[in-house]
Amino acid sequence: MPVSALVAVLAAALLHASWNLLVKSSSDRLVAAAAQVVLVAMAFIPVLIWTGLPLEAWEYVVASGMVQVAYLYSLASAYDQADLSFVYPLARGTAPLLIALGGLVGLSTPATGIGWVALALICGGVIGIGLSAETHHGVRWSLLTGVLIATYITIDGTGVRQADSTLAYTAFLYAVTGVLLMPLVLSMRGLGNIKDALRLEWKRHLFAGAASLISYGLLLAASLTASLSLVAAARETGVLFATLGGWWFLQERVSRSRVVASVVIAAGVALLALGT
Repeated sequence: MPVSALVAVLAAALLHASWNLLVKSSSDRLVAAAAQVVLVAMAFIPVLIWTGLPLEAWEYVVASGMVQVAYLYSLASAYDQADLSFVYPLARGTAPLLIALGGLVGLSTPATGIGWVALALICGGVIGIGLSAETHHGVRWSLLTGVLIATYITIDGTGVRQADSTLAYTAFLYAVTGVLLMPLVLSMRGLGNIKDALRLEWKRHLFAGAASLISYGLLLAASLTASLSLVAAARETGVLFATLGGWWFLQERVSRSRVVASVVIAAGVALLALGT
C-alpha cells in the first residue's frame, strides 16, 4: 500500500473511532447518528455547489445511501446493547474479510501476496478484541453492521471511480443518506427528540458528523490507489482508538487479551506499509 494511502487511512481510523465514541456516549444513539448525518450534510452543501453533483454516479450514491441508513440503525441498536469496545471491533473486523472475499468474485480489487497475511492479522486482531468481551450481548446487531459496512464500501469503491471528485461523491452521499434517514428517525423518535438533540448538542453532533464524512472521504480516496480490501482492513486500526476511548472515557475494561490483539493489529499495519 502506498505510504500516502496508509497515512490517509490511519487518519480516517482516528476520525471514525472518534465519531463512534460520540454516538455510543449519547443518550439516544439513533437520534445522535441522524443529527450528525443531517448537520454535516447541510454544512457541506457549499461543497456540492462548488463541485457540482456527481450525477454520473447517482445510482451508486442512492444504493449506498439506502445501505447506510440500515447500517446506522443497526449500529445504534448494537450500541444500545453492548460496549463500544465489543461492538466496534466485531463489526469493523468482519467487514474487510467480506470485502476481501468479494474481491475473489470480482466485486472489488483482490488482495494479493503479503496483503492477505496483513489482512488476516488486522482482522484477526480486531475480532479478537471484540470476542474478549465478558458478555456477548449485541453480537447479532454487530455482525449485521459488519455485513452492511462491507456492502456499502463495495458499492462506493466502484461508485467513486465513476465520479470526477471524491469530495463531491462523499458530500452527495451524506446528503442522500440524510434525506433517506430522516423519515425513519422521525417515525421512531418524533420531531421533539430530534429538535432537543440539535438544540442541546449541535456542536458535538456537527463535529462527529464532520469526522465521519472526512474519515469516509479519506477511505475512498485511498481506495483509488490501493486494494479496497486492504484499505478497509487498515482503517480498522480505529479499533485501537475505540478501545482506548472506551477505557478512558466510558470506563470500559481493557484486558490483557485486548492488548495482545492490539499488537497483532499493529503488525498487520506494518506489513501493509512495508510489503504491499
